[in-house]
Amino acid sequence: MESKTALSAVLVAGLLVAAGVAGAVTLGAGPASANQPADSSKSITVSASGDVEATPDQAVVRVAVTATGNDSTTVREELATDVQSVRDALEEYGVPSDGIRTAYFDIRQERERTRSGTEYGDYRGVHALEITTDDTEAAGELIDLAVDNGADQIDGVSFTLSEEKREQLHNDALEAAMGNAETRADTLASSGDLAVTGVHSIHSADTGYRPYRMETAYVSAAGDAAGGTAVQSGPVTVTADVRVTYNATSA
Repeated sequence: MESKTALSAVLVAGLLVAAGVAGAVTLGAGPASANQPADSSKSITVSASGDVEATPDQAVVRVAVTATGNDSTTVREELATDVQSVRDALEEYGVPSDGIRTAYFDIRQERERTRSGTEYGDYRGVHALEITTDDTEAAGELIDLAVDNGADQIDGVSFTLSEEKREQLHNDALEAAMGNAETRADTLASSGDLAVTGVHSIHSADTGYRPYRMETAYVSAAGDAAGGTAVQSGPVTVTADVRVTYNATSA
């Protein structure tokens, strides 16, 4: 009698396991899947991204002043004089003082290791500036102005977005991501004999942002017939990622 009871228990457990397996629905691989939890509710979860391109409304010009001398004090004073000259010229041009900031500052003595020991050379200093302007077409003029007033190194130009425009494009990218998520969910539902009935939850990840950059070599080579630097901007891309769970029912 006890063996029959044990056998019945095993058979019931086996049937329950089989029923659980038969009720599970899995679609796709990676971040997209559809399933039927144990409580018999059905859902589809997808991850999707949306991209938006726009014309930049800010430019960041990176230039630097360098100096070399026998002692650090001389180098520091020369850097200070040339940087102030660059700042004065930029502010006179119309760049606000808070649009000119120090990006990097360094003074160090050059060293060379030899068989007889370490040989010390001159001191070399660098004071790098980032110049931000809302006039993207003025980037080339700002480079020329900085060089004419003491800057002797150009580190490139980035075309970016103001915070207000970036926030607007973030929302546009989120809408695009949600549209792509809905398309993926419908595709998965169709493949799994399901129908999407509504959104259950949404998770938004951080927004990606890719400015348009021009490096030193290109900027230095670009110029018009009069010798001025010509800089052309390109599109800026904002990307948003979402993870959406949709309620579903049998089709």
